[in-house]
Amino acid sequence: MKNLLLLVLLPAAATLVGCDNEEETPVPTDPSITGYELLTDLAGHWVGSNETAFGNYEWFAFDFRPISASHLHSIYEGGTNQNIITSVFIADYDGKQQIMARNGGWLGNQYRATYFRADRAEYDGTTKYYRLSDAVGGENRAYMEFRFRNDSLYFDAYKDNSGSLDEPIHHMGFRGTNLNSAYAQPAIDRFGYPQPVSEVDLEGKFVDLIDPDSALFLEEADDPFPKSQHGHVSDLRIDIVRDDAAEEDLLLYISKEPIVSSAGAVDFENLNTQVIRTIDVRANEAFYLTTYLHPDRYYLTVFADRDGNFFPSAGDVSSVSTVKEVQPEEFAEAQVIVDLQIP
Repeated sequence: MKNLLLLVLLPAAATLVGCDNEEETPVPTDPSITGYELLTDLAGHWVGSNETAFGNYEWFAFDFRPISASHLHSIYEGGTNQNIITSVFIADYDGKQQIMARNGGWLGNQYRATYFRADRAEYDGTTKYYRLSDAVGGENRAYMEFRFRNDSLYFDAYKDNSGSLDEPIHHMGFRGTNLNSAYAQPAIDRFGYPQPVSEVDLEGKFVDLIDPDSALFLEEADDPFPKSQHGHVSDLRIDIVRDDAAEEDLLLYISKEPIVSSAGAVDFENLNTQVIRTIDVRANEAFYLTTYLHPDRYYLTVFADRDGNFFPSAGDVSSVSTVKEVQPEEFAEAQVIVDLQIP
């Protein structure tokens, strides 16, 4: 496990592949919407490695789940005001329904959101390929690629601030496996997901842009599809009570199964396969507010990583993994106590 603090929010290109051992169910199709099958192919909890322009990371996760009948959402949180949102949905744009994506979030005090639309969807019998390009500047400005092949997901991002993309800058490259596709199933059942219905109307929304060659917004007030218009997701405030021996920076892991028992035993299988978010908590922070959280039952584990190995180990001070049930569109609260010495 390696905690990832990615210091930029970026247009992304992604290649994804995933399947379970169970029989595959037919993928809903709609030939009138380019890339419609991506809504199904991308759902699930993808765990793998990530190569970025800012360093290579051995562990990274995307938790893509539906938040409506036609909207799939995931967020990476590195810490307070450091997150990356990637969601894929159906929108009305340019006179028709289209698969589009919103990528962005907060980098410190800087907000950003960029919009993409699907312009390629191909299947050659072994690989599914989807490309989403900048909704204004097209592939010459930035694009995402999603490839699904042999149970693997590849997520690559390309951008070029000059607008020519004659030498594309590879901004991010993720490869992983859909370890827990079942995480998305309750929302799939709830919404009858996916359905060929539009989530948002983006006609005429990309005007007076800060960059005339990109569907980029640097103010949340200008974003045509901000957080306030996203349903089904929740916020969770986690109050952190620190033992005197845990007054330094901490790591917060949100997982689907417990990591640390009351006896201080660490479940390494759950650590590697059940974690959905890895978050840095600074020494001066008494709480952390996690956002865009899918409703579910979670375990919260906070620990002082004194040996820098990114998991609770001998000599670290940790909390017992604390369970919390989060309801849809709820502002929830929980408390963890960091006072357990890992033996």
